[in-house]
Amino acid sequence: MLVLLLKPITFVVVTLWSLLTRLIFNTIAYTIVLLLQGLKGSGEGSLGIFQKVAEAIKGCFELILRLIINSLDSIISKVFDILKESIKGSVAASGTVAAELSEKLKTSIDDSLKQVPQLFEELSNMTSQMVTELWNNCKGAVGYVTENT
Repeated sequence: MLVLLLKPITFVVVTLWSLLTRLIFNTIAYTIVLLLQGLKGSGEGSLGIFQKVAEAIKGCFELILRLIINSLDSIISKVFDILKESIKGSVAASGTVAAELSEKLKTSIDDSLKQVPQLFEELSNMTSQMVTELWNNCKGAVGYVTENT
């Protein structure tokens, strides 16, 4: 059940990630192209402009890195919270009979252990999709800059 809940969440996270990185990289690419086309006519002040562009690009990459770290931190903490709640729920829902408690705990742990590989697979798929989207958007932005300069 947890894996079924995780699939739409990963879809939403990857889609938002793709849109965000595409927006950032395309904005940077369009800005670079505009600056380079503007500098073709005059060479004055080009060093200052390039420094400002470099600072803007550095700031964008720092933002992307912070977003990656925050999203991974959030995902990992949510998975552990859900796992903790499922274990608490299975312990609280079991009765006062020790045999019933041990049987329910055993089945809950078995079910949780069966879902752990699927959870890690979904999380690794999400992470690889995020990295792929980041790379594709970066390549697209660099391609746009090289084509238009």
